[in-house]
Amino acid sequence: MATAPNLTVGETAKGPALAVGDTTKAPSVSAVHELSTNGPNHTYTPRTRWEKVQEIIWDGGNRTPEERKLIQRLDIHVMSWATFGYFIRLLDSGNIINAYVSGMKEDLHFHGNQYNLLTTFFTCGYLVGQIPSQFLLTRIRPSVYLPTIELLWSILTFCFAAVPNVKTVFALRFLLGMLESPFAVGVITLMGSWYTPRELGKRIAIFYSASYAASMFSGYLQAAIYRGMNGTAGLAGWRWLFIFCGIISIWGPLWGYYAIPDNPYTTKARWMSEAELALHIERMNAIDRRKPVPLTWKKVKAIGKNWHLYAFTFALICHCVVTQPLNYFAVWLKSLNRFTVYQINLFPTAAQATGLVFTLTYGWLADGLNKRWQILVIPAILNFVGMVIVASYPGYGATFFGYMLNATSWGFWPVLYAWAIELMHKDMEERAIVIGVAQTMGQVFIAWVPVVILNVGKYAPRFHLGFSVMSGISVLQFSSIFLIRWFAKREAAKEKAEEDAGTSEEGDL
Repeated sequence: MATAPNLTVGETAKGPALAVGDTTKAPSVSAVHELSTNGPNHTYTPRTRWEKVQEIIWDGGNRTPEERKLIQRLDIHVMSWATFGYFIRLLDSGNIINAYVSGMKEDLHFHGNQYNLLTTFFTCGYLVGQIPSQFLLTRIRPSVYLPTIELLWSILTFCFAAVPNVKTVFALRFLLGMLESPFAVGVITLMGSWYTPRELGKRIAIFYSASYAASMFSGYLQAAIYRGMNGTAGLAGWRWLFIFCGIISIWGPLWGYYAIPDNPYTTKARWMSEAELALHIERMNAIDRRKPVPLTWKKVKAIGKNWHLYAFTFALICHCVVTQPLNYFAVWLKSLNRFTVYQINLFPTAAQATGLVFTLTYGWLADGLNKRWQILVIPAILNFVGMVIVASYPGYGATFFGYMLNATSWGFWPVLYAWAIELMHKDMEERAIVIGVAQTMGQVFIAWVPVVILNVGKYAPRFHLGFSVMSGISVLQFSSIFLIRWFAKREAAKEKAEEDAGTSEEGDL
């Protein structure tokens, strides 16, 4: 790692502050390079064109071998656990769609809007667990809490293979949602404690891309199981799907107990040396990423008065609602009566593959170009175009393309959270609460909105009403980008004015 020789652990580097404002100004890549690569007393060496290209491709550029090695070791432990963990989380919660179209509907006698209720019960459990879990994460070590809930939901996944009726499925979905609720937000909070702005966006994108990989894998797995194991040992293929998912999932928490490092100020990670820890703390000090403090009610009230909570929550609510169409892609395909069960499980993986590529692209561009709101505009526009197409239902080919476009917009989420972490860089507790509340409120809306406007019993297979409403919400998602930017610029100007006033007073003395 590139160190600042004259800094001791716990000392804050002096240099360009991480402005709480438009990310075109801060935190700039050059500012982070100047602090973490050259140190505060060194002359900044301009990057070459090749180093700028390396910066976009990965974390290259003007870095020392020590810093490269330091981040590689962090990636090996944190990113491997986080990405696999999110993979199994989405695999274990999303496989219900593949099971539903592969015989579970007929075997358990689903009817009416009970398909929608699968999501509703999961979301209700998610809501019950989400915010309390964020508070618990400020009290309990993530290295204990997160892998434990992983272990519990992995065990629960096996239980789905034995469900006798629809009511049992609903009960298990509620418990699964409650157990999975801390994971995504907990991981993002963890990443914000270890990675700098030039590293964060692409890693959140990699983390989030596991959701596409999980959905694709679930489709391939169910298709293979339905062909090869349907009826084996007297079990339907969809029951075997849950058994295999449980077997895959159990390894995640076992690795997590060892790999998770908590945060740089409290870590007890056995794989990290004291020297490495000191360098990590210097990196965080250099970008003013402060040490966590105990969460109090006074602090909670202060967070509740800040614009971050409301602006990011609004943006995420819009995003959660307008990315629902892919949950109904397989239902639409089945309604056409032109594809086999194998094909119905296979075709939606094209959308997941599309989402995977675009999500990673957004993350790489956001970090490499050091742009946040500018990149967010791209998926927001693509989402609106896709929503209009599926709402108007111009024909089979165009509608299929509309679903594909909707998949390209899922990468909005990782860049939005990377931006949120940067704007709240000074306060770990605020980051945890804001991200937790935003995620929770997003789930609140997808708990009831699909039941009302995407009722399978009433509106399948075209869902004209629901997709038309979502087209309007897509416009609000686009608007939320500029709402956040306006607040951020206003706050940055206010901080600069206060800083200038303080400098003026010191000069008078």
